[in-house]
Amino acid sequence: MFSESFIAPSPEEAYKLAIQKYGSIDNFKIIKATQYKNRDKELVSEITIEVNEDAYLESCGISEEEALIEEMNLLKSKMDKMREALSPNSVTENKESKDEIEIVKDLLINRGLSRNWVENMLNPFIGTQVAQDKKLLLSFVLEEIEEAIEISKKTIDSRINIFVGTTGVGKTTTVAKLTGWSALKGVNPDDIALINLDNYRVGAQEQLGFYAKSMGVDYYCPSTPDELKDVINSLTFKKLIFIDTAGSSPYDREKLLDTVKYCKSIDSTLKTLSATLVVSVTSKYEDLKDIYEHFSFLNIDNVIATKFDETKKVGNLIAFLLDTNLPVSFLSVGQEVPIDLEIATKRRILEAFIGEIDEK
Repeated sequence: MFSESFIAPSPEEAYKLAIQKYGSIDNFKIIKATQYKNRDKELVSEITIEVNEDAYLESCGISEEEALIEEMNLLKSKMDKMREALSPNSVTENKESKDEIEIVKDLLINRGLSRNWVENMLNPFIGTQVAQDKKLLLSFVLEEIEEAIEISKKTIDSRINIFVGTTGVGKTTTVAKLTGWSALKGVNPDDIALINLDNYRVGAQEQLGFYAKSMGVDYYCPSTPDELKDVINSLTFKKLIFIDTAGSSPYDREKLLDTVKYCKSIDSTLKTLSATLVVSVTSKYEDLKDIYEHFSFLNIDNVIATKFDETKKVGNLIAFLLDTNLPVSFLSVGQEVPIDLEIATKRRILEAFIGEIDEK
């Protein structure tokens, strides 16, 4: 979040300046309002607002991607030096360069990146002048990550959206957040329906039902695939349908088969069905891969990463995204519904990862 102040002869005029820049009170939050005398001893009013990063960059005429590209320009310039250093004349086999490469490898692998990916990136530099420059090696890796990570270009594009994932990742809360997020973006709650397929977890239906009631959206709990099909067919007038499924371990065959049966019951709508895999940033890379493989029958469209606020280690998530090429759409950054949900950006993910490296 960014803070910005507006000064004018009166509070009303200062407020108008903020509205003029950001368009609507919905785009910022007033956190302070004061009056004081300036150097000319004139009474003036000052309001201080808090605005999210996207709105601030847009007000400056800079898109988020442009801002990120600007930040990465320095890294790109360093790449030219690396290419020069990779020329045949620059190769100098020595133990020092190999040791430095191994240090950087260990650092990245310990931060969650897969060994194969790291070695493929860095092994070509062994014996070159670049291998003796730790910062340059890290710059190269960061640029490769920035180029490889996919961000979903469309946050919610389908009318019917199903969410799958393991128990405990915050899937139900995420569905509730997306419902609230959609309402804040202008979708009438009367045009949204929530469907809960979790007939296993105690309290699961009550939890999502509470959120549905508080947000004024219709809520359904079909107990069989046929009932789900009937519910879907009865909701042709709804603009958005969010389907929450039972969380399960990749090795829980019973729950996985149930999910398959439910999805097959709406085969006729599969062309408009978007499947989202909800994963926790705190999960191990190997577990993330297992989860994805067991839900891959759904043709996963995108990933939502939860618990982004609960760890400083995002390397496992990055490794997973690099390996699967799945686009990430949202980041869940807390428990509060619906505000603790952010549209995913490369900047946010890279900043978290760079923070990990800086701590080392």
